[in-house]
Amino acid sequence: MNAYNTAFKKRVDKASLAMTHLIKQGCAITGLSIQDTSTVINILPPRDKRVKGTLISITGTHTGRCHMMATRLYGCTVQWHLTNEEPQQELNA
Repeated sequence: MNAYNTAFKKRVDKASLAMTHLIKQGCAITGLSIQDTSTVINILPPRDKRVKGTLISITGTHTGRCHMMATRLYGCTVQWHLTNEEPQQELNA
């Protein structure tokens, strides 16, 4: 394999480890994006208190605010949205 394929395989392996960890924590995975520069996993808001994230953006919507949360896991960025209907989680800064 060439260097590009080797690097891509490493990103896929790390994403696989991260997804396995998230599934064991009871998270629902809704999307996966593996690119040259980053790997992003989208999930539904976690119900497990052990999965915590950092607030990265707040977007105003017609029903209130939507908070984008993120954390790093095995070199991957894990993202989810919190809305007004979701129970408030601890926000790590």
